[in-house]
This record gives sequence, C-alpha cells and structure tokens, in this order.
Amino acid sequence: MTVLISADRFIETSENRDAWLEARAGGVTATEVARASTPAGFLEAVEERRNPVELEPNGYMRFGSDNEDWISMFVKREFGIMPNKWLIAAEDNLRFMATPDGLSLDHRRISEVKTGGKDIKSPPLQHRRQVGWQFYCTGAESCEYAFMLRAEVNGVFVPAWMEPKMWRIERDDALITDLIETANRLLDSDKEGL
Repeated sequence: MTVLISADRFIETSENRDAWLEARAGGVTATEVARASTPAGFLEAVEERRNPVELEPNGYMRFGSDNEDWISMFVKREFGIMPNKWLIAAEDNLRFMATPDGLSLDHRRISEVKTGGKDIKSPPLQHRRQVGWQFYCTGAESCEYAFMLRAEVNGVFVPAWMEPKMWRIERDDALITDLIETANRLLDSDKEGL
C-alpha cells in the first residue's frame, strides 16, 4: 500500500525561484548529494555549501530549461506522470529534499528529464544517484528517465531527435543508504566548519 506524500512535505515550488533556492540552501538536495558521492565531489560540495555561488545560465543550461517542459509533457502523455515543480522533503528528515521533474498522482513513480551534448547508452551513475535521492525523498518506486540529445544548427542549440530516449530506473535501496550517509556527512561538515 502506497502512502501519499503529506502536504507539509511539499516545501516550495521552483516557479517561486528565490524562495525555492532559499529552501534548498537549508538542506541537502539530489544534485548536491549525487555530486558529493565521490571523494573529490564531496570536498567541492562542502566548499560550495560554505561559499555558495549563483551560477550564470549559459547556452547549455538554457537548452535544458527551455526543453524540460515539453519533454515532461511527453512523459506525462506516455506514462501518466505529472510534471512537477515542487521541492519535496523526505518523510524522516525535512532537510533532505529533491525536486523530481515528474510525480505520478499516486506518488509511486517519478520522472527525470536530462539533456546533453553526447548520446548515452544508459543513464549515467551521477544521474542514477540523483534519481536515488528523489526516490528517498518521495518514497517512489520507479522513475521514467528521459534524455534529449542537444545538437547545434547554425549556432543555435536544438533537440537532435523528435522524442527523448527513455529508460526506467528502479529503486535501489543500497544506493539510497549510501546517499543518506553522504548527506549526513554533508550536514556534519556544516557543524564542524572544517
């Protein structure tokens, strides 16, 4: 039996960007914990937590954000997973948060949309870690992962295909256990100030 995510765990919507960023700054997010899962990435994540820097959007980032909505609608049409903009906190720790790109009405499935300049044969480990954290925060059991290749035509980035490539990622509790450990280490580093 699936338990729906309680309303108090929906923290803030990314459409209210400043409040969404402020809420994220108080916890550990999917992007952050995935990055911190390697020794070098952990050190970078700790440094970024201590000295946050707002990234200036570039053409690669704009391509991703410009195409996320229609790809999310494609996923909705094909798999019935609704587009999501909400930052969602884990049931047992409200400082552990994620914003999956899609969430089914029964909260059992999520979706994740990615774009890139190189074709892939399967979702990269970094993305699987992000999805693993989203599983933990939402309680979902599977993810429809959509990837769109970026191409350049006359100096403009465009989708390389008519539809994204799709994979299903299943929940991996061993991976989630490792991610929780990494997230706790990040929170401990905040206290230590080392």
